[in-house]
Amino acid sequence: MSFPAERATRSMAPRTSSLLAVNRIAFYLSRMSARGISARQVLAGTELQPEQVQGVFRGTPANYRAIIGNMLQLTGDPYLGIALGSEFRISDFGVLGYAVLSSATLRQSRSVMAKYYTLNEHIIRPEVTIDERRWCIGITETFPLGRLLPFAVEEYVSRAMELACTLTNEPFPVKSLHLAYPAPADLTAYRRRFDCPMYFGQPKTLVHFDVARLEASISLANEEVFKVCERQCQLTANRISASSSLAAQIRDALIGAPGEFPAMEQMAQQLGTTHRTLRRRLLAEGVTYQRILDETREDLARQYLEYTGLTPKEIAFLLGYSDVSNFRRAFRGWTGRKVSDYR
Repeated sequence: MSFPAERATRSMAPRTSSLLAVNRIAFYLSRMSARGISARQVLAGTELQPEQVQGVFRGTPANYRAIIGNMLQLTGDPYLGIALGSEFRISDFGVLGYAVLSSATLRQSRSVMAKYYTLNEHIIRPEVTIDERRWCIGITETFPLGRLLPFAVEEYVSRAMELACTLTNEPFPVKSLHLAYPAPADLTAYRRRFDCPMYFGQPKTLVHFDVARLEASISLANEEVFKVCERQCQLTANRISASSSLAAQIRDALIGAPGEFPAMEQMAQQLGTTHRTLRRRLLAEGVTYQRILDETREDLARQYLEYTGLTPKEIAFLLGYSDVSNFRRAFRGWTGRKVSDYR
């Protein structure tokens, strides 16, 4: 299948108005509107207004959890993620979609998606492994999703299938699914959409695709358009980064690497600066590196305790503590409460 904006890439790059970033929440509002559900209903409990979630916008974990929960309740569809993934269109990726659409092969499209995934993906973090025999994507939560994890996985896999099918004009099956949550009571929707071996209750969510398909040609490949769009992706990513405070960049880095809470010297190296410069810039923002570490750990600890069934020992590991007793003491210092009191 193809769409007007996609067919246009045969002869020309998309207009500037087509290069605006399209964020995930705006996509949700659009799809719910098509179902007769208002933006006010979808955004209930978030304090967000529809006009706020246009263009480059990134909600908080609480925003996403509330919105996904609202959609599941309002539609009454426990497999809504599968449906939304199949409804995703290239244009819903904004400029990133045009870069993907004009790539030469699925391998190149996957590469550009991985490079700029933060322009669109804020719920899960895909970890891609490719070698001679396999193409595997590990799906990790960007923040604790709890009971909403199936929605995020269903949407991601269904969307990946739809995207590859659109790009190559050929069916794009999944080879196998290993899912880190229990099997639903009714597997009909899963079997209909994914039609592959499925293993539930696994240690980690893994999606396997046919590695030979990476070399499949994309029907609307256009090298000139690809260069223009990738450059726009880079400019957009740079603009987002430049508008973020250094403290926010550090928090994102910490959240993006569970279990790794590096010392300031290591973080400085990661950010391409010195620890003295890092300290000076943070002081100019009125914050210290240790305060960022503590606040990030506290926020994640609360989320893990509220939205997951992880044990204190597992949470301690994810927060970079080698000993669960150190985590317990830190948690009491942050909240004035015991870990056992929180649940």
